[in-house]
Amino acid sequence: MRFGHALALSRVGDCKSPAHGSILLEVILALALFVTAAAIVTSGMNASADSLERQRLNTHAGNLAATVLAEIQLGIRSTAAGGEQPFLAPFDKWTAELVVSPTETETGAASGLLRVEVIIRHQEAQLVRRLSQVVRVDSNRSAVPAAF
Repeated sequence: MRFGHALALSRVGDCKSPAHGSILLEVILALALFVTAAAIVTSGMNASADSLERQRLNTHAGNLAATVLAEIQLGIRSTAAGGEQPFLAPFDKWTAELVVSPTETETGAASGLLRVEVIIRHQEAQLVRRLSQVVRVDSNRSAVPAAF
């Protein structure tokens, strides 16, 4: 018995049916649709991750600014520090700057209040957060110039 003739293999050139070409076209089309959908999902996830990181940094900057204002109100930090001051570790990528201006009453006399604006900057991400508040600084309380 010879089985060689019964199991004759067809060559690629022997297939002249249009069904074979349409199957190949469907596979290529499905692959193109999958690649497009994967690209859209990946770009959406990347945008979401970037937005989450930006929101995290903004929240952190707001917390640092509120901390600096609270330290000024408690007398822990002096308002005399000028220029950008770096924070200590683990916040060494952040800097804080104080802009202090006195306020006046309607008659032009000194009111005893200071408008303090805290500007927080991140060195790597281009992020600037400003927070200002009018505070009463007690002249009897001596603030210790603290490092940020």
